[in-house]
Amino acid sequence: MNDLVTNIQGYSIHDGPGIRTVVFFKGCGLECRWCSNPECISLLPEVGLVKRLCTGCGKCAEVCLAGALILGEDGLPGIDRKLCTGCGECSEVCAYGAIVRYGKLMSVEEIFDIVYRDKMFYDSSGGGVTVSGGEALLHSELVCGLFKKCRDADIHTCIETSGYVPSSLIRKNTSGILANLTN
Repeated sequence: MNDLVTNIQGYSIHDGPGIRTVVFFKGCGLECRWCSNPECISLLPEVGLVKRLCTGCGKCAEVCLAGALILGEDGLPGIDRKLCTGCGECSEVCAYGAIVRYGKLMSVEEIFDIVYRDKMFYDSSGGGVTVSGGEALLHSELVCGLFKKCRDADIHTCIETSGYVPSSLIRKNTSGILANLTN
């Protein structure tokens, strides 16, 4: 099972007790105007531009097969969202990190390998792993798998959620798992 992750942020102190690693998932059924993670709203991969990092070299536009990146008069690329497929080829050639791909397919094992690297910080601070988004519960099967691996490794877990998902999705993917997490 793989799901889209936009970011895995280490050393967070605002998303639960202690020092935490936060896993941000793509997708949310809400489109709140005050959303602090708007890059996580869409369920699809997306490309974004950090203008202050862009040098205007044009390499991103050169590799874009969809023709979604067009250099403006200021030398900065504009992204035509109707043409962009979110493939991320442009972000891979951007040496300065100005073009960012939001959404990478990751498995439970890949995510756990990354968050486990910070276990010494969790142990010393009473921290752990927090899943967020978007809406993390849209990915309840993967989240349950990740939480099981974390609990088996004695890593505390938290979830940031609005709860705006079909209850059937949560019931289906947590059946039998929740009892194991509380033991």
